[in-house]
Amino acid sequence: MSEPGTKEFLKSILTDKPARKKLKKLGLSEQELDDLMESVVIRQESKNYNRILADDERKIVTPEAFGYLIHLLKLGSINRGIFEKIIFLSIQLNGFLKQKITKEMIDNIVNYIIFSGVEEITLKDLLELFFMQEPENNFGEEIN
Repeated sequence: MSEPGTKEFLKSILTDKPARKKLKKLGLSEQELDDLMESVVIRQESKNYNRILADDERKIVTPEAFGYLIHLLKLGSINRGIFEKIIFLSIQLNGFLKQKITKEMIDNIVNYIIFSGVEEITLKDLLELFFMQEPENNFGEEIN
């Protein structure tokens, strides 16, 4: 594509809703147009995701832990689905452990989800993870 053609192409892309006909005139095939539109839509979605914690969630997840999750989301290390799954799992974990979910705990959950290859993680899986990795936590009194 020539330099003037490239400038026109970029101009079309940078507008809110690029005209398909204009892009076709610039030499793009239907498949290229579809691929381009899909990639533009995906990028816009990932950049525009805003999430705040509900009151109940704020009582459960520390600000540092939530900031860490946001950071991972912005880096692209996790997606929205994993982000929401971690918040949900944190609520469940808090119900059992009766303590705020910290950055270190969030990091353990993220690592487990990403590196285990397990799509669906349960509270039981998390409890096993925390009983194995967090021996300094007080999980309750011993039963005689």
